[in-house]
Amino acid sequence: MSFKKIDPNLKVLILCGGKGERLKPLTHKVPKPLIQIKGKPMLNYLISYFETYGLKKFVVAVGYKSEEIAGYFKKNHSNLDIRIVDSGDADIQKRIQDAIQHIPGDFIMCYGDTLANVDLHGLIAFHKRHKRKVSITLYPLQSQFGILDLDGSGKVVSFEEKPTLDKWINIGYFYFSGKSRDDIAQSRSFVNFLQRTVKKNEMFGFKHTGLHITVNTITELQEAEKSITKFDEILRR
Repeated sequence: MSFKKIDPNLKVLILCGGKGERLKPLTHKVPKPLIQIKGKPMLNYLISYFETYGLKKFVVAVGYKSEEIAGYFKKNHSNLDIRIVDSGDADIQKRIQDAIQHIPGDFIMCYGDTLANVDLHGLIAFHKRHKRKVSITLYPLQSQFGILDLDGSGKVVSFEEKPTLDKWINIGYFYFSGKSRDDIAQSRSFVNFLQRTVKKNEMFGFKHTGLHITVNTITELQEAEKSITKFDEILRR
């Protein structure tokens, strides 16, 4: 993968306000983006990945345990332009609406609990090519269960253990045109915004099939411990 630099004025919005309910008791003490994988917070890996592309301007939308995230940035990434926007105990839509007040044009948005080696050059080129308001990065859905097919009599004719399905999931790494600002401001929820954008034919999906590491549960954290080495190798290139 090429790490040719991107326009350094492009801002990245990172959503870090969730409570991480499914990661309790770990999130009793720290917010989810600061959960450590192999000795480093997820936020460290995420910021470092964007830095490989030369991106240095970040807006961090916080809420739950915002003081912990503010404290992290006081001690780390001092070379970057980082603005923290605290919306308190608000939903994701309110945090986005507050954060974009500090972003005048196009921007990338991602979740603070998801790591992926998304080709940012490819994402931006894809967005510019389709000339729509939003591009969303998608990842193949893998079933958590074994899948069986039956014939008319009920006989099992095939079995696959946790197959990859012909469906795609949202993993963040959005690219937003500045023209999407009014739609964001007028939507009552983030889901409502996405649905309205789809209905207006203003969204295209950028497919990613590389690394995807997310930490929503203790089980996912354990899996992340196994796969983070590959992400580290990418950062060292």
